[in-house]
Amino acid sequence: MSVSSPNEEFLTKRFVIPHMFEIMNPLLAWTDMFPMVQSTAPVVGYKQETVSDSTDTKKETPKLKTTSGQWTYVNISQFSMKSAILNKKGFAIKIDQDALDYTEGVDEIQRAFRKTAFWIAEDFNDRISDEITASATALAGDWAPAEVWSDANATPIADLEDLEDVFIREGYPYRLTDVFVHKTNFKEFKKYLTSIDIGDFKQQNLYGIPANGNKDSIDVPVVGATVHRLLSGVSEGSVIAMDRNNPGLTVYYNPSRRYSILNGNYTTMVNGQKISKTLAYGFNYNRYTDQETHEEVIQMWYDNVPVMHEPYAIATDIGI
Repeated sequence: MSVSSPNEEFLTKRFVIPHMFEIMNPLLAWTDMFPMVQSTAPVVGYKQETVSDSTDTKKETPKLKTTSGQWTYVNISQFSMKSAILNKKGFAIKIDQDALDYTEGVDEIQRAFRKTAFWIAEDFNDRISDEITASATALAGDWAPAEVWSDANATPIADLEDLEDVFIREGYPYRLTDVFVHKTNFKEFKKYLTSIDIGDFKQQNLYGIPANGNKDSIDVPVVGATVHRLLSGVSEGSVIAMDRNNPGLTVYYNPSRRYSILNGNYTTMVNGQKISKTLAYGFNYNRYTDQETHEEVIQMWYDNVPVMHEPYAIATDIGI
């Protein structure tokens, strides 16, 4: 007859994977921003847009129908084909037998989960930011904030209006919906909004007000965009701008049939409401006993790769 320790259930795969997602979800800056696609191979082949609709060399104008009743055939420029390799990144942690045998040991287990969840989420944020920095459109002088946002003469709203304008490119459908900034710049922006004296109507309907529902974002009505605070993945003074309605980046992931849960959900809080989300990201888990020390070894890793397929849907710059 098998005998289990009091805290044994907290190290089972069916508990650990959803629990780690619950811890990581508030830390993942790009949650719900980009599509997640399950990969069928370790090497991902994807298509990247390289030309706008208006500058396509094969662009045509509609022609009159011919006397024979046929329409004129047109050709469309092909995508650029690229590839990326899924990467496994994670940790191995040792949990001593006492943590399993005594009820109080659950604190040690929870502490291990909390710390590794933070580290994994931070790394995942950085990987997406690195792909954005490497492959998104650098505005490179097309956008010039009046002053850095810490300056007394800074005009963040005017800067965002200019950013919205340069984000629009002929031949592309992209419109600014989301702006990501460093936590220091977010604080400066919030201070600007709470210090200006422009009247309630203009404040609420044009400039925006820091809301209680989500302390990591502020809606700015005049530009139709939301400014987000990033804790990692962007340096102070930098900005990442994007169109969430036309996501330019996709995350391909691999949940191992042996070490993951292929179907399932976890619960998280969004604006004070509990909602259910689908397990993704390619998070995997394994556990075994060190027969010499009797410690429990738990391995946690994620297996995915973010790739940019529409570079003009995301823009980067510095200067705030």
